[in-house]
Amino acid sequence: MKILKITVLVIALALVGGTFTAEAKVKKRRSTTRKEKTVKNKKTGKNMQTKNEQCKRCGLDMVEYQHQGMMMQPVAEVRLERKNGKVVLATRGTVTEEKEFVLDDGEQLLKEALAIIEEEKMLDYGVSYEPEIQPLDGYAWSFAARLADGRSVSSHGHNAEPGGEGLSKIEKLLFARARKLLGWDD
Repeated sequence: MKILKITVLVIALALVGGTFTAEAKVKKRRSTTRKEKTVKNKKTGKNMQTKNEQCKRCGLDMVEYQHQGMMMQPVAEVRLERKNGKVVLATRGTVTEEKEFVLDDGEQLLKEALAIIEEEKMLDYGVSYEPEIQPLDGYAWSFAARLADGRSVSSHGHNAEPGGEGLSKIEKLLFARARKLLGWDD
């Protein structure tokens, strides 16, 4: 009887350990992929520089940033894009409808956004960012950009984001202009 209990205990521990091992392997595979991408990007700095030089020649056609939190916001999403030969800034809040503004200095704003995208290497962002532990509240964001040569990036996350200052710089640039246009200056 004692041997049977020990055998059952060993089998149970092996099954539980196997489950944890399988989950650990999946998590390790995910994190290894992300680390390999980062290492690969660091090793290919010359290629990234070439990519950035190409960005300067082709320009930026569209950049969009959205940030949602636990509070209602007059500006939650801003999209800056070329439309019918003009540069248009569209904004939408959690309690406001979408509004569009044609900008006289839109090309300059697109150049500033492109400079941030290049400097912060935002074209290399992953598709999705999530924390390992899923909180019930917090924030969510999404970022998208399209270059004139057709290349694009689309990334989103909740309660986690890529390293660097790219998202906060883009948010500050676009949201400050949107708030000013809406009359919500700080």
